Amino acid sequence: MNKNQERPTTVPKEAIWNATQNEWELGIKNEQGNYIGEWKWWLAPKGHLCCHTFFDDKGNMLNFKRFHPNGEISRYGTFENGEQIEDVYLKSSEPTSEIFAFGNSDNKVYKAVKKPGTPVSFDYYDKDDKHLNPPIIQKQLISNEDIIISESEITTIKEVIFEIGKSYLLKQFDTEFINETIIPILSKKTEEKTINITDVGGIFMHLAKQAIDTKKDIVFHDGDLHLSNLHCLAELEIGVFIINGNLIVDGCISLSDDLMQLLFVTGNVTAKNVTTCGMLFIFENLTVTNCLMGDYNHGSAFIGNNLKAKFFFPEDYFFEVLGSVNFTYAFGNSWRLNQNQSPEAFNYNEKKLSEFIQLLHHNIHEAASFEENTSLLDDNCSEESLFEYIDYYEFNSYLRANKPVFKD
Repeated sequence: MNKNQERPTTVPKEAIWNATQNEWELGIKNEQGNYIGEWKWWLAPKGHLCCHTFFDDKGNMLNFKRFHPNGEISRYGTFENGEQIEDVYLKSSEPTSEIFAFGNSDNKVYKAVKKPGTPVSFDYYDKDDKHLNPPIIQKQLISNEDIIISESEITTIKEVIFEIGKSYLLKQFDTEFINETIIPILSKKTEEKTINITDVGGIFMHLAKQAIDTKKDIVFHDGDLHLSNLHCLAELEIGVFIINGNLIVDGCISLSDDLMQLLFVTGNVTAKNVTTCGMLFIFENLTVTNCLMGDYNHGSAFIGNNLKAKFFFPEDYFFEVLGSVNFTYAFGNSWRLNQNQSPEAFNYNEKKLSEFIQLLHHNIHEAASFEENTSLLDDNCSEESLFEYIDYYEFNSYLRANKPVFKD
């Protein structure tokens, strides 16, 4: 949510700052608003080229390349008829914020090529392109049945949102309602937090218009709300969800960037798990009793007061916290938290990875096969080590299904 983001010299002047994705972008869209042709993205705050992608004239992705901050390629892939047929990860010669495929403990590993099918697995190669395949055995962490959100659960969540008569559905871009109801709330909250209403309002208006254009709903809930889960905004066909009050979620909050979803809460939020690559605005406290996980770099989270979580992994997602941060375990790269203004958050856990693993639930032990690969354990609790044994994307699904991460 960076206002007046300074443009590094690495970013061309034609590139446009996109606050919702915390990066500069350069490319064109068709009349339907889909990316077409060549697109490039430069990631804040340092402005390195992070992604170079080509789309067809209907907005379908054809191929992509991602880059480490030092300019080396981190990942590339190709698509045919909407299906990905190639997905390759490459290590960096320097420290990086990019995620590598699991199974990278062996120093000889340089390239990982994803195999088709499930569970997720890879072929490994050294820098000379010699086939290695270290003996990392990946079992399926979560079943397909656990990933599916049932129609009955979706119906129940929708009924709870609307049952007390405090939720209002904007099926059109209701300028009067926004100007008379929502903007005054934004103005009051942003004034309290001494942040820029134009910045917050601009993101809100952009995503509200996107929701209307893509026939997604804007829902305004006036009052506190208690839900079992909030992991199905796409299934609920909600693009923007504003809660003027506090939000309690017994299970998981999950926000997607396809299309970009916005959750806007003027009060406090408490949840068991939160995983987000969308836009998350919370003007008071966020308390996550289990895991808070960033997902990719398309979006950002703003916390107007304090943030507390048992396990925090930002991945490549930007978190801005005006208050204190309190994590039992924090992994990843601190430059994605407050633009590296709170690196102390990543010093909470001084355990070796081998010690930390003993705290994890037996489900993860069985899937990651730590016991079969004890020689590959290193001494650092970091994203590069933890996710050597667990596929990141499957772990994300595991969180959305509210499966246990730690032993009781």
